[in-house]
Amino acid sequence: MKRLSALLAIFLAITATATTVKPMTIEQLTEEASTVVEGQAAESWSTWNAQHSLIYTFTRIRVTKSLKGQSADTVLLKQLGGTANGYTQHVAGVNAMKPGDTSVLFLRPSGANDGMMQGNFRIAREATTGSTVVNNGVSDVHQPSSSGVTQYRGAKMTLRQLEARVQKAAANE
Repeated sequence: MKRLSALLAIFLAITATATTVKPMTIEQLTEEASTVVEGQAAESWSTWNAQHSLIYTFTRIRVTKSLKGQSADTVLLKQLGGTANGYTQHVAGVNAMKPGDTSVLFLRPSGANDGMMQGNFRIAREATTGSTVVNNGVSDVHQPSSSGVTQYRGAKMTLRQLEARVQKAAANE
């Protein structure tokens, strides 16, 4: 009985730290975003909120290309989680950016739902083909499937495919 209780406690701890999402299409992400940009993280810092109950990480992004909406040369990204004053707050599903990281970001004005999950497509060069690819997969996130719940791996495609889909969706709004 003790072994069953221990296994149940481990299972509950694992499921309590996971986040479950319903994957959105590129077209849905584009519709929800006021601005879609490609950019590179220039600097990043974390700080407590005024109530000292949450840590937020701020990242200044140098915009290299705007795919939807008007954007300044830089945008400030606010995401839940980070490390401040010796404390770390990890948030499942938040893919924090570090200086030098490049991404396509689906943005909307800051509010109660700060940050993003599916709207951060990391840009990388694929070693085998040399093509530039994007992916919005994040760790600790699951999605419903016909067989229950599976790991959310995100949407992987070439950067050109993503740009074309965003521009087509934005033109249809």
